[in-house]
Amino acid sequence: MKLVDYLVVRMGRVTRDQLASLAIQNQDVLHELIHLIQAGNQTQRMKGSWVLSGVHQLKPEVLKSYYPTLIACLTNEMVGGVKRELLRCFEGGLMSDVIEEELIVITMGWVTDEHQDLAVRYACFRLLPPLLKQYPELQMELSQQVDLYRMKFGKFP
Repeated sequence: MKLVDYLVVRMGRVTRDQLASLAIQNQDVLHELIHLIQAGNQTQRMKGSWVLSGVHQLKPEVLKSYYPTLIACLTNEMVGGVKRELLRCFEGGLMSDVIEEELIVITMGWVTDEHQDLAVRYACFRLLPPLLKQYPELQMELSQQVDLYRMKFGKFP
């Protein structure tokens, strides 16, 4: 099976869910999906990350071993839709302290970055509260950043 044949512009929800189920059942498909998210063209990265967030919805623990790779992808990615879907792969996931800290660094930088897509900022805003439970000073900083953003631009998110 070649995932590139399915990760196309008009790929629909049914195909996405079928590919997510297949990736859960077959490690080779999951590896290919991760590889395309890392090195594919923009469409492949966008659709691949969407499938990966579907994997997370169905069986979040499957992605745990891939968190370091996904963090690296987030760090290097320029497309907002890919960032948003990759961020969704961390929602409610059990992460090591190192992964949590790396995710906090990334999302704190993006949450009120006006150059980020609104959907990316919103995904960061949803991810941060549970991650910041043990960091009250960062909770306060997040609150201040959001307040400043609201004063400057109106509403947030």
